[in-house]
Amino acid sequence: MSPELIAILAVGAALAGVVLTGLRGVRADLGRRIDKLEERVAAVERGQAELRERMAKLEGLLEGLREAISGRRSEAAE
Repeated sequence: MSPELIAILAVGAALAGVVLTGLRGVRADLGRRIDKLEERVAAVERGQAELRERMAKLEGLLEGLREAISGRRSEAAE
């Protein structure tokens, strides 16, 4: 093997090592970001569930109010 070819192979091996090490760091960082994103999505879903419960309660109150108003109107007409 010629010295130039050995040098090229050595540089290639070094670059491959650097790239693989960099990819490992990127994977770890990406994993942390995905975990944080999953936490945020779970928090949004909890907030949605809470809002749905509140809306259901308000809908019940509004229905009761509608019934009370319509009941009063029918009583006043009689």
